[in-house]
Amino acid sequence: MSAVLPPTGPLLGFPFSGQSKEASPSNAVPTAQSPILSPTFRYGQKRKLSHDDDSDDEMVGSPESSPAFGTRSLAPLPQQHQHHSAIQSVFLNSPHHAAHHHSASKRARTEIIGRPLPLSRQLESLGAQALKAIICSLADKHAYLVDEISSMAPTPTVSSSLELLARHLDRISSAFPYKGDPAGDYAYIRVRPHITEFLDAVSDYTPHFLPPREQQVGNCLQFLDGVTSLVHRLPEWRADANNALKHAAYDELSRAWSLAVREALKRANGIVLEYGGWREKIAKHNESAAGRLQSAVDAVDQGLGNAGRRFGRFF
Repeated sequence: MSAVLPPTGPLLGFPFSGQSKEASPSNAVPTAQSPILSPTFRYGQKRKLSHDDDSDDEMVGSPESSPAFGTRSLAPLPQQHQHHSAIQSVFLNSPHHAAHHHSASKRARTEIIGRPLPLSRQLESLGAQALKAIICSLADKHAYLVDEISSMAPTPTVSSSLELLARHLDRISSAFPYKGDPAGDYAYIRVRPHITEFLDAVSDYTPHFLPPREQQVGNCLQFLDGVTSLVHRLPEWRADANNALKHAAYDELSRAWSLAVREALKRANGIVLEYGGWREKIAKHNESAAGRLQSAVDAVDQGLGNAGRRFGRFF
């Protein structure tokens, strides 16, 4: 193996660069103890080219391929990392990036603007009366919505309907004046609007629980029993003319009772009426109504009398 000779001229960074050529031995062979290599240089290490370097040369792991043997040291950071850092710095400091960031923050600030409430939130803030008025107004303007709304709304039950009618009746008691004759004309004038509202509701709910709309005879009789008891609670006035509304309600209930009794007689010969105690209940209602439900009492007696004769054949 041939020995590696040091360069002939003074070398930068070489330990003996300050001496002349004659002062150093020209044919000295470097040994392991000779400090001919830079402390930072190691065999087998490569130097990557930068993007600005036009040379295709690169440092390979032998001292023969180095143009300045022993004069170079390792770079503090890889060139690729320096290149990415430079690109990132240029992009962040560019006017386009600053304008884009400014416009994005401006859009985020301008998105929060006033807008109306969603329909669901607006409806939940309404009371029952206001919501009812809106739906009825829409149904009046668009008749095709009536059937659709009716099909979507839950069917009222006997208990819920009687509870609502009882609330209407309570408004009548609350409208009475604090002083004066409670059976006089002045009190009647004060409470008449509430009486009319209550009786209108009775007229609307009663057909809902009559056949053929209501198929269950038990529900029909149960509703008529409850609503008749509510009508009994209407005040009696000193003037007969003021009692006309209550008497008209009894007439309407009498016809409803007669229809329900005839329907019950068609089913199992009126066993529901006989064993449900409806004969006695209807008679009691007729007594409280001063005989204004007599047609219903007659229908029960006639129907159950015939049924009793038929039952007698088997018992």
